Amino acid sequence: MSTYIQPIMSACLFFPILAFFITIPYLIYEYRKFGSVLLFRTIIVYSFVLYLLICYFLVILPLPERALVAHYTSPQWQLEFGRFIKDILATTSLKWNELGSYLSFFRSSTVYTVLFNFVLTIPFGVYLRYYYQKKWYQVLLLTFCLSLFFELTQLTGLYGYYPRSYRLFDVDDLFINTLGGFFGFLLAPLVMRFLPTRDSLDQKAFQKGKKVSLMRRGFAYFIDCVFLIFIVGFCSYFFPQLESRNFSFGYYCISAGILFLLFPVLFEGRTIGKFVLKIRLVNEKGDVPKWYQSFFRYLLLHFVITPTPYYLILFQHLPFPTLWKQVICVILGINYLLFLIQFFLIACGKRKLFGYERSSHTQNESTIVGEGTPLDSETLDE
Repeated sequence: MSTYIQPIMSACLFFPILAFFITIPYLIYEYRKFGSVLLFRTIIVYSFVLYLLICYFLVILPLPERALVAHYTSPQWQLEFGRFIKDILATTSLKWNELGSYLSFFRSSTVYTVLFNFVLTIPFGVYLRYYYQKKWYQVLLLTFCLSLFFELTQLTGLYGYYPRSYRLFDVDDLFINTLGGFFGFLLAPLVMRFLPTRDSLDQKAFQKGKKVSLMRRGFAYFIDCVFLIFIVGFCSYFFPQLESRNFSFGYYCISAGILFLLFPVLFEGRTIGKFVLKIRLVNEKGDVPKWYQSFFRYLLLHFVITPTPYYLILFQHLPFPTLWKQVICVILGINYLLFLIQFFLIACGKRKLFGYERSSHTQNESTIVGEGTPLDSETLDE
């Protein structure tokens, strides 16, 4: 049993690293397609990824030493179809009136190895039918391909890392794994009785995606910041002389001016992040805002509100009278505090727009059009 527990524990420890790398592509896909990210859908997708990772680790672990594998003389493949039946008959015996014979039967390595390969792909068939809505022949083909991938991983010695295979390529495993996936397909309706349908998840996601949430806006801003950092790095690399003149904030001004002032004017109020996540800027009438509206909006947000902490530090070192410094810092601090309060109220659903949105008469709107019948107010958490 420890042979299986150790790979499972290793997969669980490695999963957060894998999840970190797939989260951004996953969020982009969900926001572009549905306009929202459902908690329950995320649990399904990430549990499927964890399941596949566990399967892979069970196939490759434990890893032997390379020098030890070089001296292996055992067969590298088994191509006789149905050999597992002969092995079971040769190594076990069942007597219908003896309970002990049943226990010894299932403890035999030839039996529990077959059962393991069968059970391994049952969840794969369930996932494919329930969430990915695959037909029975598609499940058979995809499960066979998954099993073939596992077997080739073993046959190639972990893609050439080892001088030869350290586990047996067995044609019977292809059959048993595929059979397990098909059984999962047949078992799926029992599981689906207790879970929402894929169509209902899509409809709820579309319904929720009609409103541009703070999380979606925040992720769009994150994408913009990635490009902002890239442009800042470009400027600092090609114009290093500006850095010696304490022009670091100037790098930000140049980059933010390109991303948040120039781009929105050229592309109807969209930044790169809004374009990626299918968000557009509209005025109070729902039309494309005038250039000066988007310009004023982003000027307030990215040149007044966002850099406020920097301004508070900067003014402490400027040669202004102490009273003027205190007045300016109090004004900036109150303005930033009001922004944080607005953020909290919008997050709680007590307010719809920020002050800079009201001042510029602009707001965000989703460009995603979902299909399906209207839903009630019940939604899944984001």
